[in-house]
Amino acid sequence: MAEPHPFLRETETAVPIVRLPGEGPAVGVLRSKSVFKVLPEQTGGAYAVLEQDIPAGHGPPLHVHKHETEIFYVLDGQFELTLGTDKLTAGPGAMVVAPRDIPHTFRNAGTGPGKLLLTVIPGRFANYFLEVDAVPDHDTAAVKALCAKYGVEILT
Repeated sequence: MAEPHPFLRETETAVPIVRLPGEGPAVGVLRSKSVFKVLPEQTGGAYAVLEQDIPAGHGPPLHVHKHETEIFYVLDGQFELTLGTDKLTAGPGAMVVAPRDIPHTFRNAGTGPGKLLLTVIPGRFANYFLEVDAVPDHDTAAVKALCAKYGVEILT
């Protein structure tokens, strides 16, 4: 049997990870709720997976990651997504990959709550969600400083 790639030896989880519906540590982020389905420390930092409940009309400001790729999978609702200069509207079953160094954002364009599954690669940025939970939503300076700590620049 072939040896796994060195990256996988260092980052691949050695045990199954199971989170049933509603399970996982939950945090609040800018009027949204995120539930960790896979924490970065469970994968040696390779990735993290979060289920995000986004209220109608809400989403993060336009931003760019210097280190991470984010993969968004729409579970419920209608989302307007911006990737660089492209905009699209996506419903359940749509998947969007937002590579590092490309400005992006999303907004729940529906009239009710929407739900996304977010995969962050590598997973270190997911710790931002744990830290920002303690920051009041209206404290934009603190949110921007925390983003900068993780190599994320807010553009709007």
